[in-house]
Amino acid sequence: MAPIQRYSLETHAGPYASWPLTSALFAGGEATGTRVPGYAIEAQYQTPLGALLITSYDCPFEEANAFVLLDAAHAVIARADLAAPYDSFLLSDHWPIDALTLGLHYQERLFFTLSVQAPGRWPWRKPRLRLRPVFSWHQDERMREAHDRLQADLARISADLGTGARRD
Repeated sequence: MAPIQRYSLETHAGPYASWPLTSALFAGGEATGTRVPGYAIEAQYQTPLGALLITSYDCPFEEANAFVLLDAAHAVIARADLAAPYDSFLLSDHWPIDALTLGLHYQERLFFTLSVQAPGRWPWRKPRLRLRPVFSWHQDERMREAHDRLQADLARISADLGTGARRD
């Protein structure tokens, strides 16, 4: 799995409440004819089974992510969502674990893996996305590092707020 910078989304104007729930997808600045959930691309990766996008609705206090797998023609072939009413899933960090798996860090101690699963031997099946919580994150070095980095960032922000310092 390798990071890419191929895709972008249309920008919306007007009041946020009037925006559609999907945005037009562009590849290299060219319209693809595909619409995907969300208003911002948080990350994008190339996998052996297609391009993987992580999108968000960029909504304060109710952040959510959609995970979309695209085929070579930019069509959506798999989707998973991480969202819950009145909850926030603000993506703090993400990294490839292997060619078909991502590590995801949310909040302080909330970790997931996102796996791109091959379609199997049946010709009518398509690839799938599987999102799993990681409860034993403290046993994984990369997840501990992500946790410690977020803790340090939050402590620095707290200290800056306490002293009135401003970071740009």
